[in-house]
Amino acid sequence: MRRLFICVAAAMSLMLSASIEAGGRELTSKVTELDRIPSMRPEFPVPNEPNMLFYVQRSVNSNTVIYAAHLDPKGQIDHDTPIDAYWRWYNVDGHKKPLIFIERMLAYGVKSVTHSGPRGAVTFKIAAIPEQTFVVDLDAHQHPEALLQVGERWIKLDYVYLHVDDHGLMPDVTAVDIFGTDRVTGKAVHDYVIPH
Repeated sequence: MRRLFICVAAAMSLMLSASIEAGGRELTSKVTELDRIPSMRPEFPVPNEPNMLFYVQRSVNSNTVIYAAHLDPKGQIDHDTPIDAYWRWYNVDGHKKPLIFIERMLAYGVKSVTHSGPRGAVTFKIAAIPEQTFVVDLDAHQHPEALLQVGERWIKLDYVYLHVDDHGLMPDVTAVDIFGTDRVTGKAVHDYVIPH
């Protein structure tokens, strides 16, 4: 029951944050190039899932949300169910767990999937941040990748780290670290986002 309350509270906080942003909330974003993509929490496991696009870690514990592509028998992005989002409960034993309804609807769920391009590229949004569009395509080696526009660049997304303050009644995302690789330069990119 406590887990359900925490999930509902976190989802409501993320939904509220997204609603405020859509209504004109300011975000401070600082984009920098790095020598390599760092691990925000080296003690947290790094997932290695089939067809993984990216993952989301949170400061509160090591449980991680995975976003993975579904491929059809020909190795193309499956048009019926292109993206799957689920938990790896590393804080327990690492088992796979589906998102619960409230998490799918208000926080981590995949929304607004559209298909485009001759190779079957897919765009999608995540419930809590409907303003941001993610593009899923196959790279030169036919592996799925998630692309995200950060400033003027397109990056291949690696992972997202949420700074969560869970001391109040409602958890609050105080900052977001986005890590990926610039598709043109090959440099590691860090986008540090703070909501105001």
